Amino acid sequence: MKKTESEQILEYLKHIYESINGPLPKARQSSKEPPLTKRVGALEKKVDGLAESVGKLDDRVSEVQLGLATLAVSTTAQFQKIDERFVEIDGRFDAVDLHFKRVDARFDRVDGAIETTRVQLVDLVGSVHSELTGRIIDLEVPGPGGRGGTPSGSGGVPLAS
Repeated sequence: MKKTESEQILEYLKHIYESINGPLPKARQSSKEPPLTKRVGALEKKVDGLAESVGKLDDRVSEVQLGLATLAVSTTAQFQKIDERFVEIDGRFDAVDLHFKRVDARFDRVDGAIETTRVQLVDLVGSVHSELTGRIIDLEVPGPGGRGGTPSGSGGVPLAS
């Protein structure tokens, strides 16, 4: 049977102790506690078990880290796609804004043309009104008393109002 390193070390220490102090008294060895070598062996088994658990935990941590790294890469790629879509949509909005600016400019030109036409129509109607008023006054027959206009009840051209 092969001895572990700790058992060998304990055995060497026991030999050194016995060579200096003499053999161990029997009472000490008969105590209720198991011998030191068995206790050290039990501790080694526990340490081996803990090492195995730590190894499993380390493997699991590595798996989780790999999963997180994969998730981070995937998330970054998805955000890049979303960013590209926003850039594309932003370009479309810029094109729509440009189109609306052109439409606004056309409406401004139409509004200006409408206002110019309105002013011209008002001037034209005013001129026609003045011209007609002047011609109607010229056609009126002067009434008695030297005043212009027609006496009431007589025939003639009515006044333009």
